[in-house]
Amino acid sequence: MRAAELVMLQTWRGPVKLFSDFNTLQFACVMAWVLFVLLIVFLSNGGPTCRGITTDLAKVEHPVSMPGAEREDAMIVNITRDGKVYFAADQIMLANLSQKIADRLNDRSVERKVYIRADMRARWGTVREVLDGVKASGLMRVAFLVDQRRSTALQM
Repeated sequence: MRAAELVMLQTWRGPVKLFSDFNTLQFACVMAWVLFVLLIVFLSNGGPTCRGITTDLAKVEHPVSMPGAEREDAMIVNITRDGKVYFAADQIMLANLSQKIADRLNDRSVERKVYIRADMRARWGTVREVLDGVKASGLMRVAFLVDQRRSTALQM
């Protein structure tokens, strides 16, 4: 080998230096995506919740928007799949439902409508008893809250 080739070979095979730089920009981008995915997971945690009560609502093709159900003072009755009944966030006995609704109707600013969030696997007997309780309170306006069924056909 010639001397020039030997010098070039020595510089090419020089000592290896460790690369220990931490690139914070890529780390920040990855963490932003992780937080975004976690946000999506926590927002879609298996079903809609109403003040901490999870129900799997029935799915329909053409639901009607009910903006009154989003109000803070909306009278919402939740029926879980195991037959428990909640008025607002409090678990109640079915016998007390008509009295609870009548007490809320004393306030004139409350909408005169009851929204029912029934789990799709709740027994019909429990739903019928809730409807009887609403009728006994003197209200005739009842709305069932549902989810929109997702279309499986491709949209063009």
